[in-house]
Amino acid sequence: MLAAGNDSNLSAPVFLLTAAITFAVYASTVSTSIAGGDAGELVAEGCTLGTSHPPGYPLYTIIVYFVTAMGKRWYRSLPPAYLVNIASCAFGSISSGFISLVVYMLTKNYGRVTTAKNQRNVLRCATALSAGLTCSFSPLMWQYNTTSEVFALHNLFVALIVYVLVIYSAKPNSNCVIAFGSFICGLALTNQHTSILLIIPVVGYVFYMSSMLFKPKLLLMSSLSFLVGMSFYSLLPILAIRRPHAGSWGDVTSMSGIIHHFLRRDYGTMRLYSGNDTASEGAITRCLSWAEDFISHQLCGLSLLFHSALGLICVLSQLLRRVPTALAMKKRERMKKGVNPLSEVWKTILFALIFYLFVFHSLSNLPLSNPLLYGIHQRFWMHPNILMFMLIGIGGQKLILSASNGSPSQLLAFTSMVLSLPFVAYQKNFSISDQSANNHFRNYAMAVLSPLPSNSLLLINYDQQWTSVRYLQECEGIRNDITSINLSMMTFEWWESKRKLYTGVSFPGTHYTKGNTLPWKNGGFAFSEFVDANVGRFGTNIFVGGRLNFEDPQYNEKYEEQPFGLVRRIQTRERTSASAESYRSESLKAWRIIASHLSSDLPCEKNYPLSTWENTIRREFFDHLVSRSTFLLDIALTEKQNSTGMPHRTLPSIAEAAAWLELAQSWDKDTYARQSSMKKNLGLAYMNIVRSKDTGNFPIIENIFGDSNQHRRNWWTGASDDNWKEWATHLWKAEWETFLSLESSKAEPGYMQIKNIYESVMNSSRAKSNLR
Repeated sequence: MLAAGNDSNLSAPVFLLTAAITFAVYASTVSTSIAGGDAGELVAEGCTLGTSHPPGYPLYTIIVYFVTAMGKRWYRSLPPAYLVNIASCAFGSISSGFISLVVYMLTKNYGRVTTAKNQRNVLRCATALSAGLTCSFSPLMWQYNTTSEVFALHNLFVALIVYVLVIYSAKPNSNCVIAFGSFICGLALTNQHTSILLIIPVVGYVFYMSSMLFKPKLLLMSSLSFLVGMSFYSLLPILAIRRPHAGSWGDVTSMSGIIHHFLRRDYGTMRLYSGNDTASEGAITRCLSWAEDFISHQLCGLSLLFHSALGLICVLSQLLRRVPTALAMKKRERMKKGVNPLSEVWKTILFALIFYLFVFHSLSNLPLSNPLLYGIHQRFWMHPNILMFMLIGIGGQKLILSASNGSPSQLLAFTSMVLSLPFVAYQKNFSISDQSANNHFRNYAMAVLSPLPSNSLLLINYDQQWTSVRYLQECEGIRNDITSINLSMMTFEWWESKRKLYTGVSFPGTHYTKGNTLPWKNGGFAFSEFVDANVGRFGTNIFVGGRLNFEDPQYNEKYEEQPFGLVRRIQTRERTSASAESYRSESLKAWRIIASHLSSDLPCEKNYPLSTWENTIRREFFDHLVSRSTFLLDIALTEKQNSTGMPHRTLPSIAEAAAWLELAQSWDKDTYARQSSMKKNLGLAYMNIVRSKDTGNFPIIENIFGDSNQHRRNWWTGASDDNWKEWATHLWKAEWETFLSLESSKAEPGYMQIKNIYESVMNSSRAKSNLR
């Protein structure tokens, strides 16, 4: 089916060459592990034939299962995520081949009669290759065509559906083409629901052209073919019944459960986002955001300049050229005879593009003001980008033929420029698209799991922590002694059907909800009740990552959360009397492990801006580092203040807390350098170092983060001098002086007390200087 009619001489080479070049580039830049987003969960559910988050993605789950199963049998040394990434590369490469093929076929009869046929064919091949490869090497396509998510397969379906539309336009009386197209449309919906926004205009075109409403047999055949494609959804209940396991999403063992899952009711039907942020942008603003992103980032600068210049040349040539009326009449007569039905397909592609942009952006509710959510929304722009690159390829050839005016030399020059566009896009986007060294999320998941004691209970309410941890446990079999539960999943009513899958965990009700509410009275349980039911079994080995879903005053009264690595340990308040030094020693063991996985390989902000999931790893690393430091400082100062008789030795804890806060401040200047709470805590630490009754050398603090930070080495150099109290006095003054100069500091607790202490010390210092 790679060609229609007698046009098969170059269509297959165009398709194969585009796909081969794209795959070679993609495979050389693919990561060996999971990326952010939903990748970890999708691969994990595929490895175990589980149920992914709504709408379930049954086709992708089956593909991942077969890819990983073959990997276990024949490529045991290769990580499962790498094999799925390679599969995505294949899907993306084939989609690029179809983009080139569509452009090649839709430009069949373009060009003047005076232009030699072989010259037109050379230009057709060049334009088709350029459209497919430039699309492949655009940053958005490159990123998601090499990632274990559903988008690479969705891109393939988008290009394939348009290709089948082209075949249908060449053979409008072929029932086989209609049946195959219907099957592909149904199959596409089992992978990504936004396919419907392409299916609707394409099916509308086919209905109009074939008069299908007046052909009952054809309508029945196409409907059955569509349902056969959709039948992959029947696998969800079959697999859920035959292979139930903890961690899968939803209860799809009943018809109501399947419909609930298919319609994404857990998130809100026809919605992308269930968060609290409210999107303020309208459909027009979102469409303009797409256009700005496409022009500024996806369409490389040379390509934009080339097409703009070409369009200007074409317009000017049309204005200067005076075509005789007789010739124009002959042209119209030729068109009336019906030259090529394919020439009208581009209008359907254009309508499908406009339809998608308007409908999708009317329904989408992700707030684009949030950089990370903007990045999530951006993934759904690949669909219109594919259509846009097709239109650019079709229109580009027509413009070139018009601008060259039949001149072989001009045609050759334009052809050379067209072929240079993919190379320019490759060169421009390679540095940010090469993910061959990206193991950030695997390292992150290892940093979460490795420090935890054996047989712990880990409660997760943070997407990236959940998906990456789930991948490691389900696909690579790492730390399966730890029971991990997604807190957000536990809030749905269908959780009642999942409780039996968690052996050893007690659930005091049907599902997690807010206390003293109607769902709670009808059998739900509050978080404090869940911890009460499990503290006897797990003791102090219950950990939580992310925020709790609901406020729980009873939980706050009875329990305390202590920073422990990249999560928090839940302890009863009666058991939190450990000294600062014991907490420092125990928590330092966890951070040694975390540092071995993350500190030398944190995602750099240049390659991973705020719109990427990898950037969240960097943010979380420093947030937990600061959280541990401030907690350590707080219990050390409390212990020092409450001590009677022989004072406790708290200087090592205070010094280490100060060192780590300085480390966070120097590594992440944008967040912490002018943060009022940071300045307040550093000032408190240095003030207590000065007031310390310890004598002798400054305590030696272990360097677990390496020597990559020059500022930190300078901090240790200053602390190792004999005059370390004088050094601490200087830093105390600098930190609190900055603190008092910040407007945000006025909202900090203890602001006036700090101001009075600072002014009192400075006045005393000035008085002593005057006496001298």
